[in-house]
Amino acid sequence: MDLLIEILSLMGRVMLETLTSPLFITIYLLLFTIVCWQYKRLENMSEKLIKSNNRLFLRSACLSSLVGIFGGLLGSILLIMVGINLENIGFAYLWGLALLLMLINPRFLCFAYAAGILSLVSLGFSYPDISIPHLLALVAILHMIESFLILINGHSYPIPLYVKKKNQIVGGFNLQKFWPLPLMALVGVSGIAPMEGLAMPHWWPLLQGYSGMTSQTFTLLPVVAILGYGEITTTSTPVLRVKKSSFNLFIYSLILLLLAWLSCRMPALTIAAALFSPLGHEFVIWLGMREENNRKPLYIRSQEGVRVLNIRPGSPAHHAGISERDIILTVNGFKADHYSMVRELVRTASNVSLRVRREGEEMDIRLPGSSSDDPGIIPVPEEPVARYIVMQEDRIFNLVRKLWQKIGNGVRH
Repeated sequence: MDLLIEILSLMGRVMLETLTSPLFITIYLLLFTIVCWQYKRLENMSEKLIKSNNRLFLRSACLSSLVGIFGGLLGSILLIMVGINLENIGFAYLWGLALLLMLINPRFLCFAYAAGILSLVSLGFSYPDISIPHLLALVAILHMIESFLILINGHSYPIPLYVKKKNQIVGGFNLQKFWPLPLMALVGVSGIAPMEGLAMPHWWPLLQGYSGMTSQTFTLLPVVAILGYGEITTTSTPVLRVKKSSFNLFIYSLILLLLAWLSCRMPALTIAAALFSPLGHEFVIWLGMREENNRKPLYIRSQEGVRVLNIRPGSPAHHAGISERDIILTVNGFKADHYSMVRELVRTASNVSLRVRREGEEMDIRLPGSSSDDPGIIPVPEEPVARYIVMQEDRIFNLVRKLWQKIGNGVRH
């Protein structure tokens, strides 16, 4: 505990110095602007599809930035405690390769793929000369932070969508998130004597065996990073989906970190760690896609009334207490066959009584009349649906599945 307090104290002093730097502030504000723009772009897309008109992009960006600060604090502690040295992990090669992979598929803009390939190239050709365990451990910790951020913030302000999948138009949510992270990382320095430092325990660093860590002098370097998460869910609620996704990603990052640590002791395991970095990440994505494809859609039209997909915050429906997945059975005693009927009665009547079914129980909700055409209820898709997005299977997974089927057919014959 004393060591943790000392590390936090040192990090606080370095961060305070960093926050007074105009360059750091400019970079962080630029990332915040990019995050705002991304959330606004997502809302504009949703508004064109279903006229949601949420206008929550600034609130979403502020929340993501605050959560990102806590994620940066946690990540900095992990980076220091594990002892990852950024001096010799080939950052320039890593970024360059990640950008090239993005041209093949946008989801390959992830260090898990670039780090795995870079590690295999270094093992095979002894170039570039990098510390593979440190590189893979960095990827593991970044994904571990991401799993934490997904769990606490991934379900916040989900973007409602209409999605066409398997020739059926269903409701769903875009759970895309972006987090700017201020990090403190170790960088080895030489030729200078430390003026002030910490006495680290005998087990530090965890990644021993590379780069002479125990005899080297280190300094804390402020680094700004941005993490992202994106999923479309039509078969689970946003809360349930992010719990499963964060759990799968945490297990992946924990295994990768363990393999990086073992490869320091047993270099023969380095190739296993390098292969697991991209392949394990692909497996995590496949798990999410399998669940999305195999389970029944959750947000589909009810035969008994109008099913609610989402409620716009601050709207009359929100203040009345209507919730996602509620089924509006009657409006002022009339059976609710279509959302257009609900909207018209709310617009013209001074007071509206809704009979609502929620998780098998029925209740009456008083909804105040509104001169607006939109009481704030976003229903699941009802015919006719003018606009929607088409959810297609990932081309890489589709190709692998076809090859696997051909291999299976060849074995049976």
